[in-house]
Amino acid sequence: MDEMPFQKVKTRRRRSHCPPGVIACEDEFDCKELESLFHNYNLKLDQTCTLKALSVLILLSSSLSLLELLLSGASLTIAKGSYPVHFVVFISLFIVTNVKYLQVSQLQQIAHLSLLFCFTFSVLCCPFPHVSGAAGPEQGVWQLLLLTFVAYALLPVRTLLAVLFGLLVSLSTPSSRRRR
Repeated sequence: MDEMPFQKVKTRRRRSHCPPGVIACEDEFDCKELESLFHNYNLKLDQTCTLKALSVLILLSSSLSLLELLLSGASLTIAKGSYPVHFVVFISLFIVTNVKYLQVSQLQQIAHLSLLFCFTFSVLCCPFPHVSGAAGPEQGVWQLLLLTFVAYALLPVRTLLAVLFGLLVSLSTPSSRRRR
């Protein structure tokens, strides 16, 4: 059996011809087909990460809204009303993300929107007496930790943006204000 040898493809990454200091320019493969496959792989990987993050956020918001519905009385607070709204927002972002032909810029916008709604969700989960009706500072810590984990580990955003999210969440908690 005679087998045809494969054509050797250069897999070495080279510098692109972009001017220095431009963030959008990255290293490129010598072969255009390989470069296209690499970008498609990264896009699908980021899309999967975003879908996983949104599914965690959907589970969190739906479970909190069901828990508040079953355990709470007739009193209505901002946090109780925001859980179903965030559930609908996260579901809609999940549906928009779960399309076959998604572009990189669209996925970045979805990730940034997810981070924004994570922040609004975390602010409403904080134990502010006038917002959530919670009594102590321990009433929302696990939600804040989970949202911070989602921002750092699951969402495909830049590290600086995730760090800013973590700082804003930590500054928005009332326990950090009491220590000052």
